[in-house]
Amino acid sequence: MDYDDDGMLDIIVGDRNGFMHFYRRTSEAPITLTKEADIVCGGVTIDVGYNAAPVCVDWDEDGERDLLVGTQGGEVRLYHNDTIDTDPVYNTYTFLESSGTSINHYRNCPQVLDMNQDGKKDLLCGANDYRIYYYENTGTNAEPVFSGSESIINTGSSGARFWVDDWNEDGLFDVLASNYNGFVQVYIQQNTGVAGEGAAAVTRSLSADGNPFYTSVTIESQGFGQGTLTVYDMSGRVLSEEPFSGSLLVNGSNLARGCYIVEVRDAEGATALKLMKL
Repeated sequence: MDYDDDGMLDIIVGDRNGFMHFYRRTSEAPITLTKEADIVCGGVTIDVGYNAAPVCVDWDEDGERDLLVGTQGGEVRLYHNDTIDTDPVYNTYTFLESSGTSINHYRNCPQVLDMNQDGKKDLLCGANDYRIYYYENTGTNAEPVFSGSESIINTGSSGARFWVDDWNEDGLFDVLASNYNGFVQVYIQQNTGVAGEGAAAVTRSLSADGNPFYTSVTIESQGFGQGTLTVYDMSGRVLSEEPFSGSLLVNGSNLARGCYIVEVRDAEGATALKLMKL
């Protein structure tokens, strides 16, 4: 994003230790970046504890870009920009709330966009509990209000991280997600709007209940039709293949300890995730 409003895209990076780094682009060809001082609030370097996850957005629609930061503790901090986009200045922060209580998802990774296309910014949060949560804005675009959330995607493993884009260029927001397993999963939105108004996203997801496992693990899916479930070893060799219709208990008692890949495929495509036998 163009953090300093100079017409060139910069990079804002949150790190494991809770700080945020600003890499300013100084030329386009060749692309060069200069590391600036870490981002500060009230003259003090911002430190959210651990696992800072920043996103820049004009939260209050005053024409100046503000800063949201997800934290390991689970809150989402809002830093208001008190000056101009060419030189953002933050003096205080507040916590985003839902129904009067601070939003909290351990190792929160937020994104902001108009998910249901009603002209108001909504909030998505990737969490450590496998899931991506959707908060519909029931206020206005300049004064967002949240009154609860729904889990729209289960990524199948801890540390859900994601990006939203129109992957298949059909005019609807899709979600690219990853997690501790390391795979990138693509969730294609089928409908426009929000559940009850015409849902935020009909997703295709795969999860493993009881993973890592000792003897067996249950594979469950959302948004898949009749298909097949295939288990591979890490070299790509097929170990088993069975019909799949939403949920299946996979018996892994004959498998050696280690990592495996399970893939579910139907007429619309395939999704895979990593299994670990202990």
